[in-house]
Amino acid sequence: MVEEKKKQSNKVKDLSFKVVRASVTAILMYVLYLLVAALLAPVFELVPWLAETIEAFIVVYIVLMILGDLTRGTIFQHFFNVARALFLIAYLLVSMGEGAVSMSYENFNLTINLTMFYAFAVVLSLLGLATTVMKAISYLNERAEVASGFHQP
Repeated sequence: MVEEKKKQSNKVKDLSFKVVRASVTAILMYVLYLLVAALLAPVFELVPWLAETIEAFIVVYIVLMILGDLTRGTIFQHFFNVARALFLIAYLLVSMGEGAVSMSYENFNLTINLTMFYAFAVVLSLLGLATTVMKAISYLNERAEVASGFHQP
């Protein structure tokens, strides 16, 4: 009976620690976004749709990050991390469009080709996806070793 209460108490402590950790991480990420957004305010005036697009990306990314933190220690953590990596890749591919950004101000036109930047960002995101998949495989391997009794301390 006492051991059951301790297990239940530990589960509550673990869950509350996960919630606090996820909340603090989310708050820090959003504060970082607000600081960067303040620096990019002049750009947002020139390209008004950019602010909403970036904010939508940040919100979805933070939600996936919170879900990954809340499910830490389970296979669902790896599912949410893979979803986060795939979302990042998809966002980069969708936002890339033609790979060129053009802005005009009065009689001044500026065109920047960002194709190589997007290519490097997608390759790095694919590397992050591969790392996440490898961590999921490692987690499943450890679980199989423990279940079969071949686990060595």
